[in-house]
Amino acid sequence: MFDQFEEFFNNPPAVQDAFKRELAELLYTAVPNIIRENIDNLSHDEYDMLSENIDVHVLFSIRSDRLSSMHSLTDVLPNLLKNRFEIHSLSTEQARQAILKPAAIESEMFATHPFGYDEDALSSILSQFSTGRDNENITVEPFHLQIICQACEVRIEDKLKHGEVDQQINKSDLPSFDNLYGDYYKRQIEQLPEELREKAQQLLENNLIHTVPNTNEYRRIPVDKDVLISEITNIKAPPEILDMLEQAFLIRREQNSVGGYSYEIAHDTILDPIVNIKKQRQERENEKKIAQLLISKKRIERERIFGRITLAFLSLWLIAILAYFNWETIYFSYKIFFEKDERPVIRKPEKLILITSKLKEEVINSARQVNRTSDINTWEASQLLAALYHDPAFDQNNNIKIQYLNQAQKSMNKANCSWREMVDIDDVRATSWIVSTNGILGLTNRFSCSTLNFLLSHQDSNGAWPMFILPKHVRNYSATYATCHALRALHNSLPNIKDSLFARQIRASIQKGKQWLLQTIADKSHARWSDYEQKEGEYESLAVSKSLSGLSLHTLNILGNDIDTLNKNWLRSLEKADAAVDINLRERSDKNFKTDNTAVAYTDATRQLVIPWQIIATVSAYKDGDFSEKLKANKWIDIVIENLDADKIGKTDRFAKAEVLIALRYLLEEDYDFK
Repeated sequence: MFDQFEEFFNNPPAVQDAFKRELAELLYTAVPNIIRENIDNLSHDEYDMLSENIDVHVLFSIRSDRLSSMHSLTDVLPNLLKNRFEIHSLSTEQARQAILKPAAIESEMFATHPFGYDEDALSSILSQFSTGRDNENITVEPFHLQIICQACEVRIEDKLKHGEVDQQINKSDLPSFDNLYGDYYKRQIEQLPEELREKAQQLLENNLIHTVPNTNEYRRIPVDKDVLISEITNIKAPPEILDMLEQAFLIRREQNSVGGYSYEIAHDTILDPIVNIKKQRQERENEKKIAQLLISKKRIERERIFGRITLAFLSLWLIAILAYFNWETIYFSYKIFFEKDERPVIRKPEKLILITSKLKEEVINSARQVNRTSDINTWEASQLLAALYHDPAFDQNNNIKIQYLNQAQKSMNKANCSWREMVDIDDVRATSWIVSTNGILGLTNRFSCSTLNFLLSHQDSNGAWPMFILPKHVRNYSATYATCHALRALHNSLPNIKDSLFARQIRASIQKGKQWLLQTIADKSHARWSDYEQKEGEYESLAVSKSLSGLSLHTLNILGNDIDTLNKNWLRSLEKADAAVDINLRERSDKNFKTDNTAVAYTDATRQLVIPWQIIATVSAYKDGDFSEKLKANKWIDIVIENLDADKIGKTDRFAKAEVLIALRYLLEEDYDFK
């Protein structure tokens, strides 16, 4: 099978000639000459094998407008054009089979296991890409299916990296159709070496797109290879960048009328993503100009260098530039520069206050049931109380605190001075949350044994903590989630410790844990961590977790680390698409804990809320941002607030309500210092 065979005719004539003669020998010669000449040297087995007929069929896939090129091969391959089939758009049933059948194939060569699509997902895909109206046949273009199916396979592969085997794509797994081609464009650009990505985008944006005058329309334009090579030299990129872009299916090559080649963007669908990314880059550059102008304006006001006339001209210039931007940008720019706040700016505080107040009432009502119902375990109770402390309604109701203490004392495993979510496993996750809440509520010393000793004794030699205390024959793993919450627990308990020697021991433990967090960053340039430590040969493929990355960054901030660079990287890496997702969206751990013979003994099924911990990390990191980074953070938070839905939050689990309330209070209330 030869796909995109039109590319073959870019080879020199000698190469084309050798190919067609070798193929003719394979198809039409019963015994090739090289076999005849060496027949006496063959063993009986080799002779028998080579005596069997080879049933060979050849399939060429070529663009219809290049079909005439095939005639140059018919002198040696006379039957080449005998059987021809023109591929039209697919019917809906053909499209359905094109989606389902390749995904169901099992092969070690594939990056994923076989998987299927449920009916809702299939219907969404087919309705999105179907064309035809009235009495016309409804059809689907294969190119669109290629992109959506690639995105779905990437989704399955990402889950595998988290240890999750998902056999079916459902509607919630589908990427956003609004940004489908944008995601495709980003994936293809990321196939290029990192140092060439920006230059490749520059080449596409500035040379292969034509802006129609006096409109918002853009068109692809073919450009001669020599013209592009000249531009490539100007931007100091290697000529091979054209081949790389072609192999990434972002541009295609055409023979032109003068015997050379022209290049154009591969498909209309990726035109908008290229233009949008260019606009975003221009917007960032203009934001920097705003920053410079604001600084200049403030300096002129202070120093009065050029007097009132100069200031008036500068103000007019500033207003003219601001006219290009939305009012959100103007609002945030003003706040950042003239109020010098160390916390994010909230453009619509009334909505945030309303939702936070409503959520707080629900969490208080849940907290009142602690120790009165078996439905609320101590881990969840600790999260509810952590979300409420320093709130006047909670501080005045000492009964809730007493109820919580009674439940914590009753549910504690006194043998190890810890808490368990499951009956038979000491749980570092649950214990850390509870000990952390005990610390901020001043309850550290109210138990019959030292809960801190449990954490200190189970810290690994590398400074991290496992999620669970498992039997010796089961391998344990250093976990980001457990380490962060154990560090919070120790940090929050320190003010309650009177023994200076014990306090010194706790600080040493915190220091080791901090070092582990700093050493296990999966991606420093984006301030990203994974669920578990990525060990060579075993965990290289683990995907990063935005939820745990937020938790890790916040933990380092409350421990007083000098991490201004990580904070800035976090702010720079915030993505608008993340801000717009459901605040109840959760990431899954699903890590299998294995025995020495690789049998699965236990699975970590922890679920982490994605948005709340990103909010918390953004508030923590904000103080270290420059103008552009703070502006991006404020816009990101503004989208989060815009998408908040009190009714949706009200229908979620109690622990999720608690974590959302923690994030919203941390964002809204300066006196709520979440630790």
